Amino acid sequence: MADFSFNIDVPVRSEWSNVDLLITSVENCFAAMFADVDGCHTIATVTGELLENAIKYGDWSKGNHVFRLHVSGSGNRATVAVENPVTQGSKQVEELLSIIKWIEGFPSPDEAFRARLLEVAQAPRGSASKLGLVRIAYEANCKLVVERTGVTVRVIADLTL
Repeated sequence: MADFSFNIDVPVRSEWSNVDLLITSVENCFAAMFADVDGCHTIATVTGELLENAIKYGDWSKGNHVFRLHVSGSGNRATVAVENPVTQGSKQVEELLSIIKWIEGFPSPDEAFRARLLEVAQAPRGSASKLGLVRIAYEANCKLVVERTGVTVRVIADLTL
């Protein structure tokens, strides 16, 4: 990708229909600015996975059905971050940290992805795959970080394009 600098920061309603809208919007936004279609697709894929996780695992019981998407970068680096509410004492954060630690236990995201695929293939039908974060670590070759502040969790993917 050519040198660039960008910043997208938007509140998002926690509705499934918004995931596809934002994936398409992010990809189209970057396609309009940059010639690297693969890089645009990678940023959009990571965005979609993190948005899906926020909707699946966020705490939407308090009436605030909004979370935050932040995409930024410059040069050949990009960061995608999604911030959503979680319940106090939620297992979500510990599960996210566990998945990231598991990925980091492999020499490469490629090896972690292959190991997770084997686990999924051997798991009983209907089991949760927990493949999403492993897939984007592999496909985008990104580093994942989880931050918690009170009742908010932020999942961050750092990408080299």
